Amino acid sequence: MYKMIVLDLDGTLLNDYKKISKENAEAIKRAYNEKGVISVIATGRPLGYVNELFSVYGNCFASYVIACNGAIIKNIENNEYIHKVPFTNKEVLNIREKFFENENTDFMMLYTDKNTINEAKNSKTLEDAGININNSKTQTENIENAIKKNPDMINLLCLIGGNTLVLQKIIEKINTLDIEIEKPVICRYLYKNENHTFESRYIDIVKKGCSKKNAINILADKLGIKQEEIIVMGDGGNDISMFECAGLKIAMENAEEYLKENADFVTASNNDNGVAKAIHKFIFDEE
Repeated sequence: MYKMIVLDLDGTLLNDYKKISKENAEAIKRAYNEKGVISVIATGRPLGYVNELFSVYGNCFASYVIACNGAIIKNIENNEYIHKVPFTNKEVLNIREKFFENENTDFMMLYTDKNTINEAKNSKTLEDAGININNSKTQTENIENAIKKNPDMINLLCLIGGNTLVLQKIIEKINTLDIEIEKPVICRYLYKNENHTFESRYIDIVKKGCSKKNAINILADKLGIKQEEIIVMGDGGNDISMFECAGLKIAMENAEEYLKENADFVTASNNDNGVAKAIHKFIFDEE
């Protein structure tokens, strides 16, 4: 019997317009109300973004959230941090110098608990990536200046743009240096609005030991849930670690091929209520 469903956001629970469909929301609620199965978000996104989702869809989920690729686990309901591993300012500046200033990436993002800090090599790169620079939770400025206002509060660094080859070379350099960070992978970001489709590749950088896998294990241990009682659903590079701690591994139809190859089941796409369809099948035994 499954007791917990762990859901990635972008490309999984969210459609390409960054919305949770009515079908997905209702399936998550039903799983809890009828079977007692809790659903937990596990995302590379910052905590502030997840807080916004909870303000709209909060009654879908358990009160726990995994943010910043496992650097944060928080109980939203009682405002309790279960796990939190930030970078120091010195570490942020070191990574910025090595992998942003001296590489062909377009821009760098930092995630704090409350906001997002962007530094672009030119303003057009933010626009091309679909970043809303007018969002009240987004700052666009020099990172060296910004972190002075947020000392030792950065939970995740994100390098975006260039191309896959550029990002792969950065990963190779990271893996040869004596830096206490988790091995990154290349991920895909896709966002649509009524006028445009925005797509880019990126890598997330978190402290050593931070991953969705480790965060799920910490949370499951706290809640007394066994591996065989966990379902995970994802679509991209930062979801592969989740597969190592699940009883049932589900990839979306729109997932990266290597994720689908390692999945127990491939559900419909994020634009076709794939989360809801998987819940109907594995929680309620409905096709």
